[in-house]
Amino acid sequence: AHPMDVLRTGCSMLGNLEPESENNTAFQIAERLLAAFPSMLMYWYRFHSTGEKISLNTDTETIAGHFLHLLFDAPPQDIYLDALNVSLILYAEHEFNASTFAARVTTATLSDMYSAIISAIGTLRGPLHGGANEAAMALIESFKTPDDAEAGLKQKLADKALIMGFGHRVYKISDPRSDIIKTWSKKLSDYTGETALYQVSERIEQVMWDEKKLFPNLDFYGASAYHMCGIP
Repeated sequence: AHPMDVLRTGCSMLGNLEPESENNTAFQIAERLLAAFPSMLMYWYRFHSTGEKISLNTDTETIAGHFLHLLFDAPPQDIYLDALNVSLILYAEHEFNASTFAARVTTATLSDMYSAIISAIGTLRGPLHGGANEAAMALIESFKTPDDAEAGLKQKLADKALIMGFGHRVYKISDPRSDIIKTWSKKLSDYTGETALYQVSERIEQVMWDEKKLFPNLDFYGASAYHMCGIP
């Protein structure tokens, strides 16, 4: 299954087990889902990958910490915890995006909290919203070196192919989250010594900026922002 399908189904199932009521309010459900989603996803991931039935109890006090602990089966190192916390904060402050809008539309019909969140998950799953992260990473991973990336991207531009991670109705110049997450991407690359993905993403960004200079009316947000330079 796709991870977003797992979250969607887990949320729906919890809506049957713990339905919204006077004693289980939307606010309580929101807190419950924030706590439960990392466990849902990581239990599925670990069992799907290795057949392990893991314990979902950890001593970590944050969503990011719990997620990483379950992923690596150990308390996370500070640099990974800080990086994921930054990423989650930037997502939380992403204003009125498509999935938030979908949740609000569902809520406006006086449907329950679970239905609203399921609407948001389904919208986020789309390749022009949250799924763009996956497509952008697939683009980065298709190149072995920065020079390969430059040649490949120029060919795509010549072929008028879609370059995932670029093109936004609101962020005409650059995603304001980009500089922040790029800093963390660089930190993690340097920390692990695995710099290939970062170097490729930097070259892709530069090629697109150069293209923007040649064609000023081109409508894309130059850094490919969060998607292209996000944390792998």
